[in-house]
Amino acid sequence: FFSGVAPGQRACNGGRSEALVRGIGTGRSVRRNGKGAVSVASAAEKMLPRVWAARPLLRSSSLGPLTAARLPACHANAPSGRRFPTSAAAVTAEGAENVEDEHEIMFYSMRHAATVTLKEMHQFGAQANNKRALILAAQFLHEELPIRLARRVRELKKLPYGLGDTKSITQVRKMYEKSFFEIRRHAKPITPDLEANFTKLMDNMMVEHNNVQATIAAGLQELDRGRTDMGETGQQRLPFDFGQFLDRFYLSRVGMRVLVGQHIMLHHPQEGFIGIIQSECQPAFVCGHAIEDAQAICKLSYGVAPHVRLEGNIDMKLPYIPEHLHYMFFELLKNSMRAVAERHRENPADMETVHVVIADGTEDVAIKISDKGGGISRAGMERLWTYTFTTAGKTADKLEQIQHGGGGGAPIMAGFAHGLPLSRIHARAFGGDLHVMSMQGYGTDIFIHISKMGDAEVSVP
Repeated sequence: FFSGVAPGQRACNGGRSEALVRGIGTGRSVRRNGKGAVSVASAAEKMLPRVWAARPLLRSSSLGPLTAARLPACHANAPSGRRFPTSAAAVTAEGAENVEDEHEIMFYSMRHAATVTLKEMHQFGAQANNKRALILAAQFLHEELPIRLARRVRELKKLPYGLGDTKSITQVRKMYEKSFFEIRRHAKPITPDLEANFTKLMDNMMVEHNNVQATIAAGLQELDRGRTDMGETGQQRLPFDFGQFLDRFYLSRVGMRVLVGQHIMLHHPQEGFIGIIQSECQPAFVCGHAIEDAQAICKLSYGVAPHVRLEGNIDMKLPYIPEHLHYMFFELLKNSMRAVAERHRENPADMETVHVVIADGTEDVAIKISDKGGGISRAGMERLWTYTFTTAGKTADKLEQIQHGGGGGAPIMAGFAHGLPLSRIHARAFGGDLHVMSMQGYGTDIFIHISKMGDAEVSVP
């Protein structure tokens, strides 16, 4: 997970074929000349699984549109270990403030993110019972997070049809830029004190990014309102596939929050957990809590909630992140309960039971959530993953209600158009998936596939 060395990093040494192998956090380096290599890894480092992907140097010839004339000379041929000038004053920067800042973001956005698997995170976390391991983990995040943040900043800037210029999306971009420069300007965590400060920075960053989802939804509504004012209607308003962009954006967001959350929780060990991963996570138990939460909000919204029956292999357990399971169960059960409650609003006694079936396969765990809430139209199925389609009223009205504290104190059960596609993102983050089958006039079946912990990668494009 957090490698002690970064293989494949070739030194710019006048054409010689030496490769510089850096000992992360050791302050030492050795050279490999084809006749053998000298290892300087400590015993702890040798135990860590290797996940650093070889990252080719970004030479001027491979920069494409970003030529050496546009990129400062000190950056054009910089190896992946290159450190841009830093200053303490820049730590609180609110985003890119000058051309040099823009170039720095561009440089990092063109690097490749390391691949990390849930299995490797679990194995490393089991060893992270000493300060040395935590320092290695912090150094990995210090190197890796700027790459992931920079890639998202570039994508937000390149959005077409004015979406990147909306107030909400600009706010998200500035937030990512701010986090990028805070991490880049923070000293490399090579001591316990620096590691503790860096972990505190990560904790604050997690809190600052909590509202990204609602802000993105508001940005989509800003764009939709603007284009409506220009007289554009229907699907022609959004010819660009924002669904694919948001899939990449949210998959990256989930991956970053998993990496950061894992590191933070290694400082706060809990029985049965390794970081945020529960060694024996029981999906039926997590689903039970999600059922209670969804029924509570359904009763507040409709005065009644359908019964939910758990079936199948309810005793099975697997290593997984219970927070992800709860999110998927809660969002999907809310949808099913709302559909059933609205269909039987006049006759609550006829309300159908929602069924949750858990099956333990050889490769994955399959979960089916089945309701008889009337189903979704074929036209709606085609727009199901667009982040703009909802069967629960207008998203703009829901956002307005939140901003002005409306609703008479009643919770907003649905209508943001993000719950279903984000549930699929959480399933896919570790090699699973989510599918929907619906019969309008009858009901909907949702299938969640959870990959058993293996080599499914966290890293995203």
